[in-house]
Amino acid sequence: MRGTGAEEDAGDMAGNGGNDPGAAAPGQADTGADGAALAGAVRAVLARLDAHAARVHGNARTGAGGDATAAGTAGPAVTPDGQKDAAEPGAPSPQALDTLTACFGLTPFERAVVLLAAAAELDPTTGARCAAACGDPSRPHPTFSLALAALDAPHWSALTPVAPLRRWRLVELEDETRLTASRLRLDERILHFLAGAPYLDARLHGQLRRTVPPETLPPAHETAARQVAAGWTGAGPDAPMRVELVGGDLRTRGEIAAAAARRSGLGLYAMSAADVPSDPAERDRLARLWQREAILLPAALLVEVGELDREQQAGADAFVAGSAVPLVVASQEPRQTGHPRGARVTVPALSDEEQLGLWSDAFADLPQVTERHLASLVAQFQLPAHVVRSAAASVRRDLPPSGTVDAVDAVELAWRAGLAEARMGLDELGRRIEPRAGWDDLVLADRQLRILQEVVAHVRQRGTVYQDWGFAKSLRSGLGVTALFAGGSGTGKTLAAEVMARELGLDLFVVDLSQVVSKYIGETEKNLSRVFDAAERGGALLLFDEADALFGKRSEVKDSHDRYANLEVSYLLMRMEAYRGLAVLTTNMKKALDSAFMRRIRFVVDFPFPTERERAEIWRRVLPAEAPTKGVDPALLAQLTVAGGSIRNIALSGAFLAAEEGDRLQMRHMLAAARTEYLKLERSLAPSEVHGWV
Repeated sequence: MRGTGAEEDAGDMAGNGGNDPGAAAPGQADTGADGAALAGAVRAVLARLDAHAARVHGNARTGAGGDATAAGTAGPAVTPDGQKDAAEPGAPSPQALDTLTACFGLTPFERAVVLLAAAAELDPTTGARCAAACGDPSRPHPTFSLALAALDAPHWSALTPVAPLRRWRLVELEDETRLTASRLRLDERILHFLAGAPYLDARLHGQLRRTVPPETLPPAHETAARQVAAGWTGAGPDAPMRVELVGGDLRTRGEIAAAAARRSGLGLYAMSAADVPSDPAERDRLARLWQREAILLPAALLVEVGELDREQQAGADAFVAGSAVPLVVASQEPRQTGHPRGARVTVPALSDEEQLGLWSDAFADLPQVTERHLASLVAQFQLPAHVVRSAAASVRRDLPPSGTVDAVDAVELAWRAGLAEARMGLDELGRRIEPRAGWDDLVLADRQLRILQEVVAHVRQRGTVYQDWGFAKSLRSGLGVTALFAGGSGTGKTLAAEVMARELGLDLFVVDLSQVVSKYIGETEKNLSRVFDAAERGGALLLFDEADALFGKRSEVKDSHDRYANLEVSYLLMRMEAYRGLAVLTTNMKKALDSAFMRRIRFVVDFPFPTERERAEIWRRVLPAEAPTKGVDPALLAQLTVAGGSIRNIALSGAFLAAEEGDRLQMRHMLAAARTEYLKLERSLAPSEVHGWV
């Protein structure tokens, strides 16, 4: 087979078996026997030079010091006509050279050229023998001209840029303007390969990174790995050795691709599509260099496609389209391309049983963490396999050194580890609040409190109801818990969400509308998809503050803007119904919400304006016991017709005024703070509200 193109060589690589790039190359034993075979092959080629020199100059033997055996390079005798191979009959052939020959489809002449270039690096007599063979002392090095004259079965096509020697950069010309007379050098990577020391070409360092498969994969991901490997095996001419891997997170896609490569007897390296050169010449050099490495190691390549501009997208598309060695194109969403994309494999979501298996394996050496404890973790968190392993490692690191570990401590550490891992991916899209408020900080009527506690129960008992009792199979969708908190500003909606998050052991994540809502068509949906996807891990209570801005009523379509605005609402309704976590939405305009959206809300909690009795209770809880006070009466302060948020502002401002004066907190300080708060609210302070204060 002639290896004049990547397409011709791809099939060779697939059959060469797997190998660690840090060990010997496939089919090559890094032993003295193979080194001796290589030395014998080099001597045979040098003997051809000696025979050529003898014919040209009429000398029986020429070489270093006039003897072919100089410097310990003794070889067999050569017949006067020089046509008999200088190697001993039946001499073993170096396996690395055979592998190189088979992988790149080298002809016998091209194989001999490689050995001649290798001889210049391995045998110190090569320079003198080259000079003697070409009859020019100023040319003590291999050249194409010398090879054509001295080696067997020469052919001019071996010199062309599309033939294997130059296409795959097995040899390099010192001066490409002097094709036949320029010095030939063996590429350093090829020299080390022949010598039994393969490695990733240094020119690819910084662009490629080794990806090692995990010891085990969940069954669903193992199936995906088999599909990727099958996509390489069954590749046809329209989609050579190319597979698309879609979905999941970046690390999970890498693990599946690495497992597929291991199944195919390959290593795996990964690179970002953003690192593909946009210049066509540089991109072609990178492609040829990698494809040569893929054949030598052998290995597959994972190209991770993220957010790319138009130029990067075009460069990555051209790089992928030109590849003829095993390749995985991985991305969160399916890639749009005009080229054949090969098989498409979707990263499947893990079932609850697979999640439980992950947690069980990760905590197998901690018997204190029982299956019941793990089930509660599975009910809350939906984490990738590598994140579960990371969480388990952090638990072991944080465990006390004593021999006896309390089960409560171990489970608490596991929960915290899951929470920490689930946070990743949300922080850039909003504001995370670590909840500190408890039920005692919330002043609400009994009816509202009961509903909030029922919401907590729905979240806490999901594992029992959905899995143990089988409701997940019968309902299939709408398993998330969604609550709407409706009421005026400062009535305690956000505080109630914080209390629930603390009760459930979750973070409170406030979705930042400025980061989510976009004027560009489709961007709002994309941003919200990122929020929900990250929140699906289960480590946060999602709080959409002022949700009417996102979930407002769909309007009559009068222009394209109305149509796309309605599409946003429809998309949000769909995601809310599919979301399996806990989401709380707050609004002070309940009637502005879309009716179809209201049907998908499981709980609606109205937060009315607090009565005077409730305001007095809020005042009592706001004022710390440590604060020095004099004559501060919560009953009198409750005369102010303000909600809890304003009460907190007034109490804090009054405290600062008293501290500035160096006095205890008194009603006069509260009066001054109340006037400031009312100015902010654009209201007048009625005499009845401050009657009896001072």
